[in-house]
Amino acid sequence: MQRPTNRQRRGFTLIELFAALSILAILAGVLLPAVQQTRELSRRVSCANRLKQQSLALLAFESTYKHLPAGAEPQTLHAWSSRILPFLEQANRYHQIDFQIGWNSGSNRRAIHSSLPVYKCPSSWKDYPGASDYSGIRGSSHNARSNLGRNGVLFPILSKTNGIRLSEITDGTSQTLAIAEAVALGEDSNGFWASGLNCIGHDEGPINNRRGSRDEIASLHPGGANVALADGSTRFLNQSLSLQVLGALCTRGNGEVTGSY
Repeated sequence: MQRPTNRQRRGFTLIELFAALSILAILAGVLLPAVQQTRELSRRVSCANRLKQQSLALLAFESTYKHLPAGAEPQTLHAWSSRILPFLEQANRYHQIDFQIGWNSGSNRRAIHSSLPVYKCPSSWKDYPGASDYSGIRGSSHNARSNLGRNGVLFPILSKTNGIRLSEITDGTSQTLAIAEAVALGEDSNGFWASGLNCIGHDEGPINNRRGSRDEIASLHPGGANVALADGSTRFLNQSLSLQVLGALCTRGNGEVTGSY
């Protein structure tokens, strides 16, 4: 008796193969933007967490020394971000820095020209040693009433060694910026975590106006930038925020009412 033969399996036709590839391409086109958006959101959250660590370290410094660090110290130009290293679990790095000489002088170069993840945004484009994506807020000339350039929280100190006290932030610590993203400050503009010259004052243009002044709040996140306030909290500021409100947030004692933002 003759056994029945197995029927041969029919493969994909060329038309069916093209149809399957077309469906996969459509799905990829739909899903890829969602995946990229999710990844960017994750990077933005990580960035905010790093700012949170910095702002809490500032408050710990203030609690210990009864004043905030200077944005930049006289003559040596050491930065606030170097002074808070022990409160960021970076005591070893802190003790490698000689605060009696310039921030970028002699024996300090090896210590400060090294990367610290807490000062780098996950979306950063900077790849030079010692880079920082964050800057202290020294104030703003917009809406300024007095002490032009010295009306913020972290400003250069010219003649004294101590920074301001929290009680001097009369606009309220929850209404005053202390630190912000500043990705436009590059290597040629002292965009280093150890440089006191990386303090900024947002005086013109919107947030993320990277084609304008480098001395501005700017990020690589779509729609705005992360900031840390003087009370230790963090916010994502929309790039449509008015310069009037932004100037008010950058100053510590001008008496402006910012409302919700």
